[in-house]
Order: sequence, then structure tokens, then C-alpha cells
Amino acid sequence: AEVRAARRAVSWRGVSLGPDAVVLRPGMALTLNGIAQGHAADAAREALRAHGIAHALLDCGETAAWGRSPRGNAWTLAIEHPRDPTRALTALHCDGRAVATSADHRSTFSPDRRHHHILDPATGDSPPALSSVTVLAPSAMQADALTKVMFIAGPARIPALARAWGVGVLWVDKAGRWQATPDLRLAAVG
Repeated sequence: AEVRAARRAVSWRGVSLGPDAVVLRPGMALTLNGIAQGHAADAAREALRAHGIAHALLDCGETAAWGRSPRGNAWTLAIEHPRDPTRALTALHCDGRAVATSADHRSTFSPDRRHHHILDPATGDSPPALSSVTVLAPSAMQADALTKVMFIAGPARIPALARAWGVGVLWVDKAGRWQATPDLRLAAVG
């Protein structure tokens, strides 16, 4: 009953935007954490570029990397294992695109991670198939938003959605098996 009541409050149609206010239908709440960290990374990246910073790795919860690492090669990011945050699942070479990851283990509502902070508005529950999704996109805000889209879409639909959006995606299922779109440049972990 609680989930059904919450689902009735979910709809963009209950949000009114005015020049000085955002008004929500009674019973609604709004969070921007699906895109806010990405927006912050994009804004910080543009500010740094405007000040002539040619090489940087910026982490605002989502990552923007440009230029080269201090070693002179591409920035390399480890992808955290969603079942053991002390281990890297794999690593990827950054190619100028922003990187965002959403996973079921950071904000979980049940010990088995079946219920977590990513909710499918169609069901009112967490998507059952995946543990983690990493997206590389032209902007951190787009990457941040698309992690949730891919999470909800599930493994069978991710390759087609990645092509349609022109993004790279790495996804991990609940058993820890991972796949990636062919455009990602993976690096050895070690």
C-alpha cells in the first residue's frame, strides 16, 4: 500500500515551474541527486578550462577528466567492484568523456541490496538485474542521468540504448559478471 501511494505521487505532471518557484503537487518531493553531481562536475570543468587548466582529473561524485595524467598518458579510473569496494572490477582509460557510476550498494534499503536508491517509476521498486552501471558521456550530467536509465532498462537493452545515446557503458549484474560496450578502452587492474 505504501509503494502504491508513493507511485501515485510520481509524475513530472505534478511539477510546475515558474520564474521564482518550483511548485509540487501535495505529497510530492523532488531530489536532484540524479543529475546534480554531474552538473557540478560540468560546471567545475568549465571553470577550470576557462582558467587555462589543460590537464585535470576532477571528482565531484561524478568524474570529468581531460588532457593527460602526470605520467603523460590517458587518465585511468578503476571501476569499483559493487560487492567488494576494496577491489577494482576493471579499469578504463578516460577518453575525454565524463564518467558516472550508480550502484546498489551505496544507498541500500535491504541487506540483500534488492531494494536500493534507484527506483523504477513503472514498478515503484528497484530494478532487479544489475548491481552497478558506469556511463561515459560528453557531459557528466548526461552520464549521471543515463546511469539510472541504463539501470532501469536492464542488460538486454543497454547496448542499443548506448548506441542510440552515443555513450559508453559498463554494467555489472547481481552475480558480479560485467560487460561493456565495445567503445570503452579497458585497462589492466593491478
